[in-house]
Amino acid sequence: MFHSLTRAPLPPFTLFRSPVNANANANIQVRYKSLGKGLKFAPPPPKPQQSVRLAAQVGQEAADIGLLVDTFIMPTGKNLPSLFTAPRERLQLERRRIRQRLADLRDMLVFRYTTSHPIRAFQARKFGPALHNRMYTAFALGDINTLRSICSDGLLSSFRKRLSVRPSNVRMEWRLLRMLSRPRVVSSKAHHYAGVGLNRRQAVVRLHSLQSLEKVTLGKLGEVLSKEGGEEKEVVEYLVIEKKYDKGVESAWSVWGTTEETTMEKLKKMDEQKRLLGLM
Repeated sequence: MFHSLTRAPLPPFTLFRSPVNANANANIQVRYKSLGKGLKFAPPPPKPQQSVRLAAQVGQEAADIGLLVDTFIMPTGKNLPSLFTAPRERLQLERRRIRQRLADLRDMLVFRYTTSHPIRAFQARKFGPALHNRMYTAFALGDINTLRSICSDGLLSSFRKRLSVRPSNVRMEWRLLRMLSRPRVVSSKAHHYAGVGLNRRQAVVRLHSLQSLEKVTLGKLGEVLSKEGGEEKEVVEYLVIEKKYDKGVESAWSVWGTTEETTMEKLKKMDEQKRLLGLM
């Protein structure tokens, strides 16, 4: 969506990247971690979860831990193998989806009965769209205080870098025109780190919306010199939101970043990483 969310100065202005994950309608733009060519929006790749326990044990603040292990998002469109041309891959994904949902349910029950915190399963669908709107509005306005209150440390650092290279005479105007489908929670996870007083909830919310982004360049007297963009774009995003429970204190939901669908290629890499870590 925001090309200016990337980690480098703006190249020639482009609002949306090319679709990475094609839906049936080729006109739908899909935005994941990369919002510009070769540039990243979300924080670095997930870190092994063992580091969380070690960090907590040595008294470090586990502020930006990454995606929880085994976050699975069923692919759609061209990313989803066909039952007719690739039945083995399709069935492998379907089996993994069922197995992961059962594992996530088990983790939720462990979280519920090893802590005093309720699950509140429907919160993510409510807070995801609201945080998405606040985040992009604040970034367009350069409102770092609002971003600090709703973004994880890694994402906030990324926003700071982008704002630092935005010219002072450039104004961004972002508009959420309407949601094209209901927000949907495609992953909901909880993790209880036994013995360290740290717990986490993390959810991935699918947002399908119509948006516009305009870049306005101002003159010395505040006059408008040029406008770029502003076209309506259909966008699909997977927003990662989370909340932490540190020694029993519950935080508000915040934005970690964005992620992508779990393609067969990504699934193989996830399994290989787990084998290397001795988790399989």
